[in-house]
Amino acid sequence: MDRLRAIAQLSARLGAASDGADWDALQAACTALAADLPALAARGPWTAPERAALVALRSVHAQAFQLCSEEKQRLGLELGDIQANKEGWLAYALIGETELDGN
Repeated sequence: MDRLRAIAQLSARLGAASDGADWDALQAACTALAADLPALAARGPWTAPERAALVALRSVHAQAFQLCSEEKQRLGLELGDIQANKEGWLAYALIGETELDGN
């Protein structure tokens, strides 16, 4: 496969995973990017169209990184809320254990 097409496929895969907030696909796309990009670079100097495709790939990667950063912050806030309300959650759990029907 030529490098230009390979870069375009990496970009499309990363973009699709980001657009769908598909965390498993995003991880797979980033893993492929980390493995494939050095191998592509080892083939020699980049042509002008390949460099342009790499710039586009960098932009897609930056968007994916931003999405991950925002999700990390959201999850951090959610976990903070859970931690802050831990005693209440435990109390509800203990009340449920003492009911005869288990609900």
